[in-house]
Amino acid sequence: MPAAIGRSTMRTPLTPLQPVVERGYRFEALRYGPATGFVPEPMDLRIAATPQAAIRTIRIQLRANHLFGLTPRELVRALHWSEHGGWVQALGALHRGEPCGFTLLLRGGRHIEWHVRPLTYVSLDACTRHRSAPLPGGQKSV
Repeated sequence: MPAAIGRSTMRTPLTPLQPVVERGYRFEALRYGPATGFVPEPMDLRIAATPQAAIRTIRIQLRANHLFGLTPRELVRALHWSEHGGWVQALGALHRGEPCGFTLLLRGGRHIEWHVRPLTYVSLDACTRHRSAPLPGGQKSV
């Protein structure tokens, strides 16, 4: 006899979800412009495991923003922040549990903002292992 539509003939045991409290860093890159009425438009949203990973993402994205039409002044600001130590204060803020961010003004009144905020969240994982962030001493440099 054929199985009923929508029903499985084999039952699999359910793996219980294990709630795990995790620490991470909420990273968001938002674009504002007249086309959206200056309502934030998410470009990148993620949770980074370490402050170093979050700052590294901002630095990489800043280096790529010449494609977005930076003014000469904003290009100098972006390069200074990403290449000449502007990011160090942001990294220190994250290690202190404080948020950090950076804003670039683009041509035509548009702008991009990067924000990173420390957070604690509950992860529902079918695995029983805990994905803890590595200790800062074992990190590579940013």
